[in-house]
Amino acid sequence: MKQLATRLALPCVWLVAGCYQPRPLDARAVMDEVAAETPARPAKTATAGAAPGALTEDEAVALALRSNPDLRAARHQRGVADGELVAAGALANPTVDFDFIHVEDYGSRRGWAIALGWEPPQPGIYSARRAAARAQVDAVVADLAEAEAQLANAVRGAHAVLLAISEKRLLVEQAIAGRRQIAALVGKRVNGGASTRLDLGLADLATSQVERDRDDLAAQELAATAQLAALLGTALPNGVTGTLPTDVSAPPALEPLVETALAARPALVAEEKRFAAREETLRLEHARSWPWFRLTAIPRYRSDASDVHPNDFAMGLQLTLPIFNQNGGPIRVAEAQRDQERELFRKQLIGLRRDIENARAQVALRSETLRRYETSLLPALDAQEKLLATSMAGGQLDVVALLQAADVILRSRRDAVDVRLACYRARLDLERAVGRHSPAAAAP
Repeated sequence: MKQLATRLALPCVWLVAGCYQPRPLDARAVMDEVAAETPARPAKTATAGAAPGALTEDEAVALALRSNPDLRAARHQRGVADGELVAAGALANPTVDFDFIHVEDYGSRRGWAIALGWEPPQPGIYSARRAAARAQVDAVVADLAEAEAQLANAVRGAHAVLLAISEKRLLVEQAIAGRRQIAALVGKRVNGGASTRLDLGLADLATSQVERDRDDLAAQELAATAQLAALLGTALPNGVTGTLPTDVSAPPALEPLVETALAARPALVAEEKRFAAREETLRLEHARSWPWFRLTAIPRYRSDASDVHPNDFAMGLQLTLPIFNQNGGPIRVAEAQRDQERELFRKQLIGLRRDIENARAQVALRSETLRRYETSLLPALDAQEKLLATSMAGGQLDVVALLQAADVILRSRRDAVDVRLACYRARLDLERAVGRHSPAAAAP
């Protein structure tokens, strides 16, 4: 009885192992999972003046690398590649043939035969298949590193856009306060007969115009927040904190940047590994053009009571001779795919150098513009604002001139924010092309 249980145990284990347990997909459960995985930002890390839970640039990048849905899905490609590597190293299963002999008169001439067969792995094919699968795993790892770098770069850019909008909203709020002050002063002068209601109407219209600008900026902030949330893979963040960098240094020389990209860009590593996989596939197809054997009986046992040898043992071997088909077609296909992969790698190198050249030129241009703003325009704006405040304090109200001056100051300061944003985004484009992030110099 115990022996029978032992004999039945192995088939039962195979049966249980082959059963698949489905994993249900429930929208509410997944939504709860997302909510549970979204961490709250500690209040102690919030910058003074920032909303509770506002994200710094580094916090936004870390959250995106953890929660971005596209990146989370892409990471499972590593499991696919690992499974293909396991499959590439698996040996062929043996086969068992069981035959009944003398079926036409089985009652008096019983006989049966059993044969064990197996095809050993061909060394060239086996090693090439494993090497190709290993190269594919390395390519997937490099692709994931490239995707993470590109996502981090995109998050930094989206975070900078929100910082720029926040600065512009602060400028507009200050401008609204200034125009309301001008309107209040004009109202007093109208009551005293020193100004006309036309001047008061111009002041009120100027205030309304800037208030519309504030509403437009609020809409832009909502859109930019939604874009950042899409990159983060979470609900809308509660604002951002930090300052736009003001790095005006010249970009490094071209050739050192190219050398850095060749060493640091994961996309190049991925292409190299895919080329290596094509090489191994070509080696595999060449190996198929060589003769190989299959063990058809290792051994075969035959029991035939009517035979002279009722208990018969035999060995069998089957040899495949590549005479009519020397695998020429698959070899040519593999060669073409290998050469195509090389051209794709060459194309990527050409695009890489072009992107670095363009980004470097943009950094030089934007840095020069920002330097000019920092050294000449912003000091002039400070002086103009002091003159404007002095005129208002002294009651020197030429309404048209004051409003024109205030508009020029507001527009110029908003342009200065755009210049800082453009300079930082140009540096982000250069970092994206090179494949390496350098902490930026923040505004004082």
